[in-house]
Amino acid sequence: MVLLGLHPQGLRTACAVAVSAALHVALLLVIVSGGHDEGTQAGDEATGKLLLLHAADASRTESAELRRVEPAAIGATDAIRRVMLERPVPSLPGSSVSEEVDSRRPDDPVSEPAFTVLPEPVEPAVPPAPLPTRPIAQAERAALVQQLEQFAEELLENPRAEVSWERDGRRYSAVLIRERVSDGMALERAIAEVSAADGSQRLITRVGLNRLAFSQFTQMVDRWDPMVQLHDDEIVGRFHTNSRFNLLYDTRTAPKLLGKVTTAAGGFTAEGRGRRRHADIFPGGVQTRTRPIRLPDSPGPFHWASQDDHAHVHEFTSDARIRFLGSGGYTWRTRDAAQTQYVDEPTDRPVYLIAAPGVALHVKGVVAGRVLVYSPHRIVIEGSLVYQSHPRDVPESGDYLGLVCDRYVEVASPRVTGRGDLEIHAAIYAGRRFLVRHIDSPRAGTLHIYGSLTAGTLSATEPRYATRIEYDPRFERVRPPGFPSTNRYEVDPQWRGEWAEVQ
Repeated sequence: MVLLGLHPQGLRTACAVAVSAALHVALLLVIVSGGHDEGTQAGDEATGKLLLLHAADASRTESAELRRVEPAAIGATDAIRRVMLERPVPSLPGSSVSEEVDSRRPDDPVSEPAFTVLPEPVEPAVPPAPLPTRPIAQAERAALVQQLEQFAEELLENPRAEVSWERDGRRYSAVLIRERVSDGMALERAIAEVSAADGSQRLITRVGLNRLAFSQFTQMVDRWDPMVQLHDDEIVGRFHTNSRFNLLYDTRTAPKLLGKVTTAAGGFTAEGRGRRRHADIFPGGVQTRTRPIRLPDSPGPFHWASQDDHAHVHEFTSDARIRFLGSGGYTWRTRDAAQTQYVDEPTDRPVYLIAAPGVALHVKGVVAGRVLVYSPHRIVIEGSLVYQSHPRDVPESGDYLGLVCDRYVEVASPRVTGRGDLEIHAAIYAGRRFLVRHIDSPRAGTLHIYGSLTAGTLSATEPRYATRIEYDPRFERVRPPGFPSTNRYEVDPQWRGEWAEVQ
């Protein structure tokens, strides 16, 4: 079936023309799209031959072979197309503003405009206005200090207590709170929140109270031996005794107590030849009839040793001789041991050397670190005990030594210590007695103690030693590990002594 009015020969000719036109169009499309990923690329091999049919030969079964199109020619055509695309767009006539062509593709993401969000203004917090204050009158202040210190001592074992009292028609009340300490070197404190009424107005003040450690006294003696006199002695720092004490002076020598001197007794006994002013012996004055300072039945420094997980605790079950090495270590040899043993490594941990009941510890050497030596029976000093870093030369020295004994701390005989001066850097606590052996030996030198000395009672030191005791000022901030504390509280000197008025 054919189309109406079309001759068969003309039909063949028309078909040939149509096929030829279609092939030319296909060839043109291949040339134009030569850079497309699916087109011919440089180095591709031809997979077939392109035949061009002319109208006159459309009915022939054989075709002429055409010349192969080289990929380089396609690449050149693509380069021409890129040049055409990269030409700048001409400005419109009469336009003075040149527009930049947007090179983004339609499917590129469009970034959102950046905004800075400003926070809403916040009104600054207005601190509360300070309460009006007034100084506490001197007489009222002295009475308040005395009352609070006494209450703190009486309520020593209570973590929190409330008390009230009346004086000169004014009613007072106070809440006392004890602050727990975290380690055996910290000093204990208490806080008193005090209030009083002045007509319709309420007055308040906050008072800090510091519990004194025994190491905060240069020398503290419970019962003064009536056979012992201070003579060629110099005590630099705080001195206290619970009983009457004795002085001996002459034209050449007199004791010097260069600090605060207090006694629970009504006075002291002075014996001498020649004239001596009390101001020369006590430049800081003497305060009598003060409250006594009670010595504990057992100082128990092992209380802190058991609570401190980081402490190094060494327990001795038989008498031992201990020598400190200056490196943070020490050697020891027990009475029944065949050889000396040692720990020779520095440590940042507090070291507790603790003897069992009835065991004596003999000590000497150079101390580095924080060390406490405790024996319930006896501690014997067999030679100088000094710090690796002396606080006088290195104020931030971390070397501390405490010697604590329920009964006796003694200085060995000259045959053991040698002649000459003996130097001890330590806080010493002898619950029963501190004594020097063979005091009648010819004058050997001076016994220097840098730290503090607390004792139930003291032996004489002369003629073997003159005595110099100098306070270690670091003990105002800390104490040697586990060193015992007194029952005495004192108001913090930083308290301003003011009432705050509460409406």
